Amino acid sequence: MIALLAVLVLLTARRGPRRPIANTVPTRAFAVRTNPERANFRVNTVAQHPEAHTASAVLMDELCGMKGPDLKRAASETIGQHVVRVTQTVISGWTGSLAASEDPRRQAIGLALENAHPGAPGDRGKDTRVNNSLVLLAIETNDPVIYALALSQCGDLDQASGPCQAVSWEHWANIDPDNAVPWLGIAAKASSSGDQQDVDHALAMASKASRFDEYVSTVSSIALSALPRGIAPLDKAVAGSDVMSSLGSLGAPPTLGITATLCSDTAIQQPLRKRQCTGIANDLADKGATALDVLVAWKLAERLGSADQQAKLEMEARNDAAGLTAHNPWSYTDEGSGLTLGSTNFLCNTVRGYDELVDAVQAADGNWRAALGTVGRTVPRS
Repeated sequence: MIALLAVLVLLTARRGPRRPIANTVPTRAFAVRTNPERANFRVNTVAQHPEAHTASAVLMDELCGMKGPDLKRAASETIGQHVVRVTQTVISGWTGSLAASEDPRRQAIGLALENAHPGAPGDRGKDTRVNNSLVLLAIETNDPVIYALALSQCGDLDQASGPCQAVSWEHWANIDPDNAVPWLGIAAKASSSGDQQDVDHALAMASKASRFDEYVSTVSSIALSALPRGIAPLDKAVAGSDVMSSLGSLGAPPTLGITATLCSDTAIQQPLRKRQCTGIANDLADKGATALDVLVAWKLAERLGSADQQAKLEMEARNDAAGLTAHNPWSYTDEGSGLTLGSTNFLCNTVRGYDELVDAVQAADGNWRAALGTVGRTVPRS
C-alpha cells in the first residue's frame, strides 16, 4: 500500500528544486488503496519487524504523557505495538461507544473504525463480522453516508464476498443522485470493463450533479466529536490517525481512477470528455475535502492546460505534503532494512503537533483539507 503522503512527496518533488523533505513516509496519515482487493486502509504496524526486540532486552520508549511501566516494551514488541497497547483502553472505549449508539451513522462509524486496528493483517478478507454488520446497516437505512462507508470498507466489489456483494456504486447513485461522487465511481468501473456507453452516461450525470461530497468531512466530524474530554495527547493522536486511515478515503477509488482512465491524455482529446474532465477538476478544486482531492485536481489542471489553477493547486499540494510530514508521529524511515517506525517519533513535540492537526480537523467540521490549510507546514511546538 502507498500512503497518500508518499504520493504527494514524490509528485511534488518532481518539479524544480525545493527544500528537501525528510526521507520519511507517514503511512498512517492518509493511506489509500492502490490494490483494493488486497490492501486495507492502514499500515500494519504490528508487522514492523526491523525494530522488534528480543525477550532478553529491556527497551524503554519515550511516549508522550506515559510514565512508569507504560514506557517499557513487552517481549518482542515493536514500537507500533507498544503505542497500540498503551492506548487500547481509551481507543476501544471510544469506538465501542460509537458502535453502541442508537444513531445509525455513529454505529456505522464505530464499526468502520474497528477496521483501523493496526494489528489487522494486510491481506484480511472483506467478508468479516465488522463489514457484514456495516453492509447490512447500509442496506437497512439507505443512508448515503453509511452506504459510502460500506463501499469503502468492502473494497474492490468485483472481488467481494458475503454481504459486500449486495452494495454497489449504482445503488449509491440511486439514493444520492445529485452527488457527483457515486457517478464517478460508476464511470471508473465502466471504464475498467470497457463499457464506453456507461462511462459516457455516468460522466454526464456527474456533470449535472450539484454536489461533490465524499462524506469524509461528515464522518470525521462525527467520530472526532465523540472523543472523551481531556483525552491524553497520545490517545488523541492514535484516534486521529484511526479516523483518517479508516474513514478518510471514502472517495478514493473513483478519484484515483480519474487521471488514470477517465481523464487520460487520450480521453481528453475528445471535446466532450475534456469539458467533463474540466468540470471534475473544478469540483475537486472547489469542493474536495481531502489532500487526495487537491492532488488529483492539480494533475488534472496540469493535463488540461489550466495554468493558473495548476499553480495554485500545486502550491497547496506541496504545503499539504510538508504539513503532513511535520505533523505525523507515524513516520517510517528506510535505512536499507525496510521501512521502520522510529522509536523517537512519539515524543510530545511530534505527538502534540499531530494533535494540533486533529484539533484543526474538529474545528473545520471534519474537513482535513481545511485543517491542513490552517496548520500548514509549521513545525510542531516543543
